[in-house]
Amino acid sequence: MAGKTRVAKYHADRTNQKLYFCRLACQAADSSHDKQLYQAHCETAIFHLYGSFLAFMQELSQFYDLELAAPTLEQIEQALSLRTQVSPEVMQLQQLQQQGFLADIEHAYQRCLYALIADKPNSDDHQALESRPKDLIVNVVTLSNQWLPDEATIREWRSQLLALIEQLRGGMVEF
Repeated sequence: MAGKTRVAKYHADRTNQKLYFCRLACQAADSSHDKQLYQAHCETAIFHLYGSFLAFMQELSQFYDLELAAPTLEQIEQALSLRTQVSPEVMQLQQLQQQGFLADIEHAYQRCLYALIADKPNSDDHQALESRPKDLIVNVVTLSNQWLPDEATIREWRSQLLALIEQLRGGMVEF
């Protein structure tokens, strides 16, 4: 493996694959005319986009020879601090995760996982209780998806994440 980067040795394929799946889901959303199908494709794109971030965490963990099964930025930072090492990649990712497009991606991912909790009506308000959907499938289909980013926003996040990953991989070269 002479002349190859350490990253190439550690299968950046999974990260690239998740980014590719995100692109495919955005294309499917763009060509969808059905509201629920559009929402499904956008959520799929968000899942793959966040999955690509998680896969890159594995790349980082492997680059630094850490044995973490499902690494997070905090775990990588902690493991490196035990070795008195600092990772410029982790510092940049943490900054973007706190405030930046990574924070937006993570927020969208969390919104896809968990339903919004509406205020509970008073037990005295029988009409409000009666109007609540009793069938979960109907509830999911009739929910507003105004919180869901459109595929153009997801595409922008994807291109930002791809550019960031390529930039960080460029710095992860072993000499």
